[in-house]
Amino acid sequence: MLYDFDDHNLFITPKIAYFPTATGGASRHMMVNGSSHRIAVKIKCSDNELFRVSPVYTLLEPGNAQRLQIVRDPGPAKVDKIVLIYKTTCSSSARDAFDCDLGAERKVIALIAKEDLTMSIAPTTNLKSILRQSVQKS
Repeated sequence: MLYDFDDHNLFITPKIAYFPTATGGASRHMMVNGSSHRIAVKIKCSDNELFRVSPVYTLLEPGNAQRLQIVRDPGPAKVDKIVLIYKTTCSSSARDAFDCDLGAERKVIALIAKEDLTMSIAPTTNLKSILRQSVQKS
């Protein structure tokens, strides 16, 4: 099954990102709007000194997907998080949709930095391969 009950409105994959402390690195994630309404998304991070995210705000139309890029600079081993705040909206601007926090929900991506981590292959964020993997697991 591609969507858990909790993932119906906003599906995020992968939900964990690993980074080597010595070099830092980048991680790509996919956000998919599984609802029948436009969703505004705002991305926040627990450590803005080490991490950069793109986009910070985005609008997702029903059934559409958007790639999320997370970049970490070299730094100490620790656990951080990205919080995706999202809500349904009729606004044409994602930033304007968050003028009031009513009705906002949250998802978290864990950011884990380890000293002994070696990166071999970046996780895939190709929507077709994600769908193929979920069908094979079912």
